[in-house]
Amino acid sequence: MLAGMTFSIGPLNLSIVQLFVVGIGVAAAMAIFNTFSKSGGKAIGILFAIITLLIFVFIAFFKMSELSLIPFIAKIIRNNFLDSPRKFQVNYEKQDPLKIAIRRNKSTDKEQTVFKQKDKHFDKEIVNHMNT
Repeated sequence: MLAGMTFSIGPLNLSIVQLFVVGIGVAAAMAIFNTFSKSGGKAIGILFAIITLLIFVFIAFFKMSELSLIPFIAKIIRNNFLDSPRKFQVNYEKQDPLKIAIRRNKSTDKEQTVFKQKDKHFDKEIVNHMNT
């Protein structure tokens, strides 16, 4: 429900998920800057904060073939590491299954199946024994 909501901020259209990821990135960048500024390294803090913010912005706005970052990485892993390559034969004529079945039936016609008929003989003793 919330994933479909978008907000227009100037020329940008942000979904609620993108806004959340960018917010986490800003909070992480501020925490990194505050940590380094307390120890006296503001320049290093600014550098690491900008790098962190850029990583989170990249994660939030990444789109490749209508896939966000995590599904895109999962697809690359699946295609490159888990799928086996398919091999196709060249100059191969596919056999028609109907022709194969006809050939099989013609080859078995030589050997005919023999059915034995049983005699229809009733003994009075067996019939009397069944009735009792």
